Amino acid sequence: MSTEAVERRLYNAMWWAKVQSAGPLEVDPDTPAVAGLTRAAAPDGSSVWLVPTLPSGAGHGVLDELDAPPVAVEQPNETARILAICVACCWTDRSAPAWPGSTGTLAQVRSVYAGMRGRPEQSSDLTLIIGSLRRLHATHWLLWDDKAAEVRLGPRVITWTAADLTTLRDLCRHLPEPPAAVLSPQVSPVDEQELEESDE
Repeated sequence: MSTEAVERRLYNAMWWAKVQSAGPLEVDPDTPAVAGLTRAAAPDGSSVWLVPTLPSGAGHGVLDELDAPPVAVEQPNETARILAICVACCWTDRSAPAWPGSTGTLAQVRSVYAGMRGRPEQSSDLTLIIGSLRRLHATHWLLWDDKAAEVRLGPRVITWTAADLTTLRDLCRHLPEPPAAVLSPQVSPVDEQELEESDE
């Protein structure tokens, strides 16, 4: 085996070890490709996510080894429900791939959740919703911004197959329509500096 081939194997092994340890990784776009890891480019192109490409029909043992459970296991029904709602809120163009989707809001999620339950929102609902969003963020199914109360689909959705997406399209048709998203204004670093200077 050539030196180049050995170096390539070591390089791939290093990245796989990192992914097994930390889950999908956000890296610089210039990072060379890694065998078996799918690249999911961030919407603004500033980074890419390296996501394990799972073998077809991978069982729970393989998924556990890759630290890639099908869905966060704590309160699985509630968590899966919130993931479905976020798909409906963030995958607005369902003729396009799910990744990267668009930004959704907590208000949208709460609205659809209440519609699914067929009753007004209860005080305990928000606790359940936030808990599920955080679990899904921790497992990279979602990218949840606590401060802005905004959510995007996570890099792991890039592994969904065409059959998965067909099922999800059908699911979204049966969910209540989310209201329009009202996003937080984006503050640029220059604006932040000006705000800080004005406070001094």
